[in-house]
Amino acid sequence: MKRLAYSISYLFHPMFMLTYLITYFLFTDNYFAFFMSPVKKLFLLSAVLVFSVILPLLNMVLLRKLGYIKSMHAKQSSERFMPYLSTITLYVGLIYILQGLAIPYFYKQIILVSAIVIAIDFIINFFTKISAHASGIGGCLGVIYFYQFISTAGDIKPICFCLVIAGLIGFARLYLNEHTPKQVYGGFVIGLLASVACLTLLLFVNLNL
Repeated sequence: MKRLAYSISYLFHPMFMLTYLITYFLFTDNYFAFFMSPVKKLFLLSAVLVFSVILPLLNMVLLRKLGYIKSMHAKQSSERFMPYLSTITLYVGLIYILQGLAIPYFYKQIILVSAIVIAIDFIINFFTKISAHASGIGGCLGVIYFYQFISTAGDIKPICFCLVIAGLIGFARLYLNEHTPKQVYGGFVIGLLASVACLTLLLFVNLNL
């Protein structure tokens, strides 16, 4: 059971969540994927993979070698300062790179919202530890729910899938004693509410421009 919990924690690590989310919207039948060529899809996915997975992973390795963190898990709140800050910086850099490219604005919004959720986790980390795993899946659920709402697609399957994944993540983090129930539930609610609120605000801003 412990091996299963570790596997879930690695498979749904926060640094993978943006790549999973972008992949979902690039390769499923939705309004925004329809307007992108295969070449643009591959470029966007590659850029997201580099800036949200490869570079943060290399940064964690560097921080460990320099002694800023004791392990790649960064279990203590004090160890999460630099990983959070560097990840936010990379996300902002990714948004800047994509800004002038002809890709649907929704993908850029997803990256921006992800950066905001991480920034909120970063601020909360000054006061208490929070589950970034739960916050990540909460953010994914919020983005998917928002799309289902504005598109009136009415497909409940991806929402149910996210809820199942959220349950697995919650089980894993609690079973491994990495977080308290309050930290897990709090992270999930923050990710969910922050993503929905940010996308709603961006929608109103775009409508009024």
